[in-house]
Amino acid sequence: MTNIGFTALLKSKGYNKQRLGEVCGLSPTQMSNRINGASDWRWPEVSKVCEVLDITYDDFASFFPAGNVRPAQCKPIREERIDNFLAELRAILV
Repeated sequence: MTNIGFTALLKSKGYNKQRLGEVCGLSPTQMSNRINGASDWRWPEVSKVCEVLDITYDDFASFFPAGNVRPAQCKPIREERIDNFLAELRAILV
């Protein structure tokens, strides 16, 4: 099933599934499967998509449930740890 909201965001940022896949190092089929929910996202892919589209993890999560993102096999980088900490802090303060 096509994620219409995310597809609209891609178009508003000047991307399509194929171009975003190229930038993120995924084939067009892999990117399409991620966007349509046929395959789970991995954290490095999520981070790259957020960076490329200039959106936050919260913005990304509004299109994809957290249960559809598998953790990466490697440790998060410093920026990801800071982002995760800030997200947790934000949740506590809200």
